[in-house]
Amino acid sequence: MIYITYNDAPGGIYQSQVIDTCRFWEDTFDEEALLIALVSGRNFFATRKQIKQTWSHSIVLPMYPGITNWKKNTRLLKLAMLSRSKGNVIARGVFATLLARENKKFTKVCFDARGAYAAEWSEYLKGESAAIEKDIKKLEGDALLNSDSRIAVSQKLIDYWKENFNYANSNHVIIPCTLSKKVSTEYDGAAISKLRKQLSFTDSDVVLVYSGSSAKWQSFNVLEENISKAFSTNAALKLLMLCKAGEEKTLADKFPGRVMQKWVNEDEVHNYLQAADYGLLIREQSVTNKVSSPVKFAEYLAAGLPVIISENIGDYSTFVTEKNCGMLVGNTDWANIKRPADIEKKNIQAIAEQYFRKANYIEEYKKLF
Repeated sequence: MIYITYNDAPGGIYQSQVIDTCRFWEDTFDEEALLIALVSGRNFFATRKQIKQTWSHSIVLPMYPGITNWKKNTRLLKLAMLSRSKGNVIARGVFATLLARENKKFTKVCFDARGAYAAEWSEYLKGESAAIEKDIKKLEGDALLNSDSRIAVSQKLIDYWKENFNYANSNHVIIPCTLSKKVSTEYDGAAISKLRKQLSFTDSDVVLVYSGSSAKWQSFNVLEENISKAFSTNAALKLLMLCKAGEEKTLADKFPGRVMQKWVNEDEVHNYLQAADYGLLIREQSVTNKVSSPVKFAEYLAAGLPVIISENIGDYSTFVTEKNCGMLVGNTDWANIKRPADIEKKNIQAIAEQYFRKANYIEEYKKLF
């Protein structure tokens, strides 16, 4: 199996969704997994070193600068495969998929779709490139309709395909964003109590946690609106923001002493999540969010956190009510919200183990090729 990524930087998501997928494929199917990563030329050697340290069986190449030049990278792929035999390809995203289809060394190409690309360009990437914005729907349709198979991260994404591209094929699988192999789903009450004390949270504090970036689709304005309402209703609520410094400023200024910001190493995120009581996944109603599969959802559950979520976030808004592992933000009784019991946290961790490990999707991976 060959996995191709285009313009994806190494980090937590790359580790859990790309490197771990390669490792899972080799361990499960006893088939070599070659990663071909086309990355930015900026800090290329450092990026190359980082990727190869985590997956040695990889070819890391500096892509042509400028997203409008994406097609020129077909030459790089030809060079990478010059002395290699034919193989099947999983290509992450529209551009990786279209590049893969230009190479005769790739027997079958699977479009690994991480979201609704035309919608994302329309809603959040305006101004990045007028040429790509103009062509992205055509490019997305080409990647979708002319690939041999497809991975969708949600049923809502397949519904988007049907509505916008008249997609009628059945050669697809749904594999949500799964947990990193490093993430444990074991409950450790003593460790949680210790960390809460270190963070100066009391037993009576109800700690909400936000984990992520300030990317536009994260909808900080919607988060701030809901937290302001919650804090005004219940003095026991505290907020832990696992994000870069400065992103918490609006809420910290409005509610002094109740908002804590931490920017921690990727390997430490899980421990800090466990110190909280509820995970926040509050976003605006955009197409990008309606088809999404945020990896933080699985990470919250793995930490034993009920998720407070907006309506229409991928398949997860329905999932939390069906599996009893959270609540819709509009239905949350902020005034009377309590810390979840240990047994509830353990049950939620069991849900994470059941639905968000790659091993649960062996049959889906088999079907791809």
